[in-house]
Amino acid sequence: MTSAAQRCVLIRDCDVMEPPQGAGYMPAISDQAVGSTGLWFGLVRVATSHRTKAHTHPHETGLYVVKGSFEMYSGSKLEDVFMATERDFILIPRGVPHVAVNRSEKTPIFAVVARSNPAHEEPADLLPELDALVP
Repeated sequence: MTSAAQRCVLIRDCDVMEPPQGAGYMPAISDQAVGSTGLWFGLVRVATSHRTKAHTHPHETGLYVVKGSFEMYSGSKLEDVFMATERDFILIPRGVPHVAVNRSEKTPIFAVVARSNPAHEEPADLLPELDALVP
């Protein structure tokens, strides 16, 4: 592994990870992949007719929706709901409970993701007590 502090790094063929919160992640830039010390950057995929589990993160996360659309539930009781579509940006503040739901039976969601925690495997706290609040 070449440290990001030493030179620019080209990343190809990222592996897909399946974290507990239920979306496929492709971590291109992370502490483990390239020695990043303050940034995680990659791609997330939510399959058709799939949703994530209710969870929070100890970091900020930004998304840019490349393909598909999904409902985003957030807030202490997942009471705030909006539809995110292609070309939308989303900020998920640290500690905010959230769930992403792909209601499409034909189109998976693809979003470019950046977060302020470089950990290769994203830290998340699952909130099973909130899962039933999302239809």
